[in-house]
Amino acid sequence: MAQLMIGENASKAVDTVPLSNNTVHRIILDMADNVKHQLLLRVRQSRYYALQADESTDIGSLANLLVYVRYECNTEFYDLLFCRPVPTNTTGEAVQVIDTFIKESDLDWSRCVGISTDGARAMVGSNKGVVTRIRAVAPYAKATHCCIHIEALATKSMHADLKQVLDEAVKIINHVKGRPLNARLFSQLCDEMGSDYTQLLFHTEVRDS
Repeated sequence: MAQLMIGENASKAVDTVPLSNNTVHRIILDMADNVKHQLLLRVRQSRYYALQADESTDIGSLANLLVYVRYECNTEFYDLLFCRPVPTNTTGEAVQVIDTFIKESDLDWSRCVGISTDGARAMVGSNKGVVTRIRAVAPYAKATHCCIHIEALATKSMHADLKQVLDEAVKIINHVKGRPLNARLFSQLCDEMGSDYTQLLFHTEVRDS
């Protein structure tokens, strides 16, 4: 547009002017709002949806509640629904955060057919747990224990010989991922071998809280 209005040379000069912080911030927010709008639209159009909730602590020791959603849209999709802070880190606050988002987003609790958690007492407590309170408003929701957490917790009591093999594998993976050069060389090696996967994930400790 600038090239048509003021010429090519002037257009190049305009391109060298950096955008202000406010402009960049506004563009990022607009893009995020658009992605959120599209996601919520697809979830609303889905016959059913299921949630997966987990708590994570950031570098500032602030507890954050991450909720993922699985839904239908021609095929099955799995996306991050939201991530919001939980300042007091209490069960009641976690439930309120989820319930508030569902209602603000105009989603129907009656179409929620599943809730998956890490199995912690705060999540699955029979009286005041997150799952119990969600099933009070979503009666068709079935509770499941995240399989990744189950496997991670099972490794804590495995036989010593198997544990040694796992520990060695973790050391190798963390060594590869610990340096960008190692990660790039590993990715190139996988490409040359025709592997379907070329990236590794850092080992993350899972605890039963």
